[in-house]
Amino acid sequence: MSLPLEKKQQLQNILVDSASKISQLCSELSTEIRELNQPTQLNSKVDQVFKSFLNWNREISHHINTLFETQINLEKQVSTLNDEKKKLEVLYSSGILFSSKQEKKSLIESALEIVVKELKANAGFITLINDRDEIDSIYSKNMLLNDNPDAMEISTTVIRNTLKSHSPVQIDNIDDRQEYAKQVSIIKLGITSVLCVPLISGSKVLGAVYLDKRKTENSFSNNDLMYLISFANLIVKGLEISTQIDTLEKKMISDQFIKLDDLRQEFASSEIIGRSKKLFDVLKVASKVAATDASLIILGESGSGKNLLAQAIHRNSRRKEYPFYTVDCSSIPTDLLESELFGYESGAFTGATKTKVGKLELANGGTLFLDEVGEMNINLQPKLLRVIQTKEFERLGGIQPIKIDVRIIAATNKNINELIQTNKFREDLYYRLKVIEITMPKLRDRKEDIAGLVNYYLNKNSTDDKLFTITEKAIEVLENYNWPGNIRELEHVLLRCIVLSKSSEIDSDDLPPEIVQQFTEELPMNDGMTLAEAETEFRKRFILKVLRKAESKTEAAKMLGINRTHFHKLLSQLEIEI
Repeated sequence: MSLPLEKKQQLQNILVDSASKISQLCSELSTEIRELNQPTQLNSKVDQVFKSFLNWNREISHHINTLFETQINLEKQVSTLNDEKKKLEVLYSSGILFSSKQEKKSLIESALEIVVKELKANAGFITLINDRDEIDSIYSKNMLLNDNPDAMEISTTVIRNTLKSHSPVQIDNIDDRQEYAKQVSIIKLGITSVLCVPLISGSKVLGAVYLDKRKTENSFSNNDLMYLISFANLIVKGLEISTQIDTLEKKMISDQFIKLDDLRQEFASSEIIGRSKKLFDVLKVASKVAATDASLIILGESGSGKNLLAQAIHRNSRRKEYPFYTVDCSSIPTDLLESELFGYESGAFTGATKTKVGKLELANGGTLFLDEVGEMNINLQPKLLRVIQTKEFERLGGIQPIKIDVRIIAATNKNINELIQTNKFREDLYYRLKVIEITMPKLRDRKEDIAGLVNYYLNKNSTDDKLFTITEKAIEVLENYNWPGNIRELEHVLLRCIVLSKSSEIDSDDLPPEIVQQFTEELPMNDGMTLAEAETEFRKRFILKVLRKAESKTEAAKMLGINRTHFHKLLSQLEIEI
């Protein structure tokens, strides 16, 4: 017995007990009055008091019953709301899960497991169709279709009707539906209630989700149908991301032997200097991503060129005729960052004398680059997430939704997973941004690009009257340095040399002392370096040194005393792109 029913019973027992005692007292009082030969009107008053008490007792009992029934109903409603809340929490977490699942089979199996459990179905199926609208694959839960043709018959019938109509099917009492009720499979399986929702991406139907209940009087509710529709939308989003990534991966695999010069023709990125294998791999991925509208996040240390890569992706995309805006989340205070992104209406706050258009609105049709997004305040992140999900926002102080079409590229030098663990960055926002993730290599990991970068910055700052050059010795010193500030630090060092150098030729003496002091002719010995790794590092450094002196690959091969075929093989093994 529940607590409210126990309390109700206790109160009723008290009232019954009280009525019994009052009745006995009234009876004794009437007897005493008669024995004293008192007037009959006293007896009449005693009877009236007793009747009033009985009426009061009945009224109190009625109110108690009403109160307890209300409480029981409220508890049922609270329980129902808690169940709905848990289902919505599962729906929300499923959205995060599906956006991170890149493999289609894993995504579908996870989705089926969750939705069957949450809607208390006995069995479920997810069907995917091909470009010819034929059923391509069926995933089942709690039923082996090959061993049960009856289950296949009923599910395919309902699914085909759903796919044909492009609309959900809900059958609360299958006995009332003539087209299904007489089917042998329905009778055998004892199916009583069915839900089926199409998976629709834009104008294309991808498949359907089917659920049924068996041998039970509890049918699926309208809330269950709405839940399944929302759940189906999450599955579609996951499938879209999975397909997009799969397409990109296939294209990358088919083009894996593309040469760097050919890639530069396809993906215009002349401002990103270098020919190293690590940079080549980054540009190869970027060239595929640029053609899509997929959100992406660029990871890498400060000064590694994340901004340049974001701009190159924009210039090679279909949005290249539209604006590219950058917002540095680390350099703008939190309260100003919100107005910088969303803008504000006149009078929204003290000092807002006129309307300001935010960067999101200014970048409409183009690209918004959120640099150092890891610095964004946790309270502002849900607003950005909503923009990505709904493609609309309101200015501060505004009530009118503004629709936008903006591609968001984010970048950070932080460890996002650590930020998520410490509740400084929302996991759901990370997965929304991380459709594609690119990591810019550190300059110390692509030292073969240093000579090219040096010449680029020297030429950039040269004039007709003064052409800056650099000695071989100075290049060796720069290649030996570890570059914690990456390309930005290298540029600043060269600018310093240009300003302070006594001649147009920069030598090692012109470099900052802290860089020169670290230089050694010997091969740097890192802890744990094997003999094979040391040999590889030496070969790479030696060949790069020869290549700088030689005017061609043929001349470099001659200087090394090997034939051209062997030389090209060495370049490939050492991942040196020339």
